[in-house]
This record gives sequence, C-alpha cells and structure tokens, in this order.
Amino acid sequence: MQTQSFQKIMRELEKRIHTGVYTPESALPSRTELIAEFKVARATVERAIRELIRSGVLISRQGSGTFVAPHIEKKYRVAQIGGGNFFHEFTDLFDLTPFPPSEFSRKSEWKRLLKFDALLWVRPEAALFPVIEAIGSQMPQMLVNRVVPGIPYVSTDHRGAYRKITAERLAAMPDACPVFLQNEQKSLATDYRFDGFTDACREAERFYELLAMPVEFNDKLSLLNKRLQYTRGKRMIVVSDSLAQSGAFLRWGTEHGVSWGEDVFYSDFDNDYPENVWGVAVTSFLQDHTALYQEAVIRLLRMLDGTPDDEPGKLVFPQFRNGRT
Repeated sequence: MQTQSFQKIMRELEKRIHTGVYTPESALPSRTELIAEFKVARATVERAIRELIRSGVLISRQGSGTFVAPHIEKKYRVAQIGGGNFFHEFTDLFDLTPFPPSEFSRKSEWKRLLKFDALLWVRPEAALFPVIEAIGSQMPQMLVNRVVPGIPYVSTDHRGAYRKITAERLAAMPDACPVFLQNEQKSLATDYRFDGFTDACREAERFYELLAMPVEFNDKLSLLNKRLQYTRGKRMIVVSDSLAQSGAFLRWGTEHGVSWGEDVFYSDFDNDYPENVWGVAVTSFLQDHTALYQEAVIRLLRMLDGTPDDEPGKLVFPQFRNGRT
C-alpha cells in the first residue's frame, strides 16, 4: 500500500513540474503541506521526494529545503501524428513535428518516422495500426484515446463509461427497451462505446435495438419516426454513440411529447451544452482532454528517460454529467 502511495505522489509532483505548476528552481511545498494534501505518513512523502531527487527532478539544498531542478535544455524529437495543436504547450519539452495521418497511408512513408526519438499518436484510426504495430517496441510510442495491444496508451474509458450507464439504467428499469443510436460514419471511439453498451445488455440478458443513423438531420429524424414507437408509460433507454445524434433525437422527443427521465431516458457523449440549447439538460459523459494530453506527455517523457510506467496503459473515466434525460 505504501509503495503505491509514494509512487502516486511522485507522479503527481512530476506532472505539476512538467505542466508548469512548479517552475524550475522554485521551492517545493513543505513536507507538512504535502502530508496534509495527500493524507499519507511522513515516511511516504519522504520516499517520494527522495526518489525524485535521485532521478534529478528535484534538488535538495541544505538549510534551504527542496527545489525543482533547474531547467535542462534536453529536447527529444517527437513526431505527433494527428491531433492538431493540442500539444503546442509542451514544445518546451519536445522538439515536436506535427503530421497529418494521411502522410503515412503508404508503407513507403513509414521509414520517415524512424528519425524521431518517439511517436505520439493522437486518436489514430485502424488504417494506421499496421505502422504502429510494425514499429512496436523499436522506439517509444504513445497512443492518445486509442488502444492497440502491446503499445503504451492513455485513453478515455469509452467502453467502461457506456457499460456503466447502460447497466445502471437496465437494472433500474428492467421493463425498458434499450436502443443504441450508431453513426453511419463510425470511429474506433464510437466502436468502444457500442461495445460498452452491448456488454451491459449481454450481462443483463437483454435484447436491444440498433439504429444506424444517417448523416443528414432530416434523414435522422425520418429514421427515428419510422423505427421508434413512443407510447406514454412504455419506458425506453436510448444511448447515443456521440453528440451527433442528439439534435435529431431531442427534436423527435419534442414532437412526440416525450416525458424525459420518466418514459424515455437518453444519454450521449461530450455534450456540455447548457439547457437552453436543447430545451433540456442532457445526460452525458465529458472527456477531460487536457488531463489526457498531460498524462500522455508525462508517460512519454518517462519512457524517453528510461523510467517507464509499470502499467502499459491508463484508462481515464470521463466526467459524468447527470442531466434531466
């Protein structure tokens, strides 16, 4: 238990240093403050600090205290494939070269990646898995919001989140009909969410209805009117793979006089719009992208420094927004 505690403190202090909360040569909070914050014994805090001093992250000055080590100009060359400018704030840590995923659609282009010290893959789709697997452990790689067996990753727990809300609602409403709204233009993330939904249905021994939602709004609404039969008092659990289906489904509900949270229970993903946008606060899961990117960067730095994490990957459960649907 103590081993896990001191490692957790180490990781948190490292994260604060790499993200600028504690700047180079600034004083670390006192032992007393850290003990109070992390709610652990003094020996646990002391061990975490001792390990960080040993690895060069912190320095001890006799009579003055413990400080963040001076910034060392040591930049790794990292290729970022996909993800736009999400990692621009970490350019003081990496010599970052961004690439669109399309640049590596041909096998002849893969060798360009070998000149870098590490690869940062942001939401890669299945078409890029062959190059990720071909490189394997030849060089440090980090996946963000995707999971490939054998490759380090940091990802939102899409599957776990959808399994949880579906299982809870099925348990609370054993007579309700479960329905999944699936975008015709699927991605790996939406596939993970569908897997979580089907996990819960299978565990509850429940059949479900799957609606393959078209792209255009009016086509979505037409399909919903054709496939969903709403009767007051007959409960329905509807889970959408993304925010993309919410506009049409909420319009369908308004046109049919649906009683949200009584007859029809709806949830989606990454819907942080206020109630006045939809007319109702939608139940949703929200990703903390900043936390994902920070965790990915910290883990990649540790791989480059030769001190990788014991666990190959980390799943981050998204924030649950409990709306009125």
